[in-house]
Amino acid sequence: MGMERLASLSIDDFLTRLGSKEPVPGGGAAAGVTGAIGAALAQMVVSYSIGRKNLAEHQDALKAIGSALDELLARLTHLADEDATAYAELSTLWGLPKDDPKRVKGWNLALDRAIAVPTGIMDAGAKLLELCAQLAPICNKNLLSDLAGASALAEACVRAAGQNVRVNAAMLEDTDASERLMADLASRRRSAGEKRAEIERACGS
Repeated sequence: MGMERLASLSIDDFLTRLGSKEPVPGGGAAAGVTGAIGAALAQMVVSYSIGRKNLAEHQDALKAIGSALDELLARLTHLADEDATAYAELSTLWGLPKDDPKRVKGWNLALDRAIAVPTGIMDAGAKLLELCAQLAPICNKNLLSDLAGASALAEACVRAAGQNVRVNAAMLEDTDASERLMADLASRRRSAGEKRAEIERACGS
């Protein structure tokens, strides 16, 4: 795949590459793209809410949420690319003998990055859930089902990225650090599920 940005691919090309035997893009990139789709769906809710007379008092808040969603969408697509790169680096080192100097020198840094990037995707997914929660009471009510869908995609983003954190954290030599990451992961999953359920209730589903 090289350094080609995932966002520059057609949906067909991205799905074909995702489903191939190539190591990237993989699960982390899929999580980032899923979150980006959720952010775009929430942005549609904003677009159909801005300019409506019955929502006049909420226009400033809607515009602020719209700007935040724009930034979040860009962040998620960037993180999807970053995850593909991080995994490719780790995969390359994984294929070397454990005593290879290149692997010895680069392994810990590559592993840390392979944990940090999907953690960033989880952060972005959690932020999307927060924005969806803010939108629920002030948006066009005809778009509440779309907002609930965006929240479901946001939770999926968090949970899917968490799988990359889980599998990479298990390879850490520092067992205390690994256990902390696992506990943090469980907390993030729980919070995302609770927030998604809260949003669904607010959306009448």
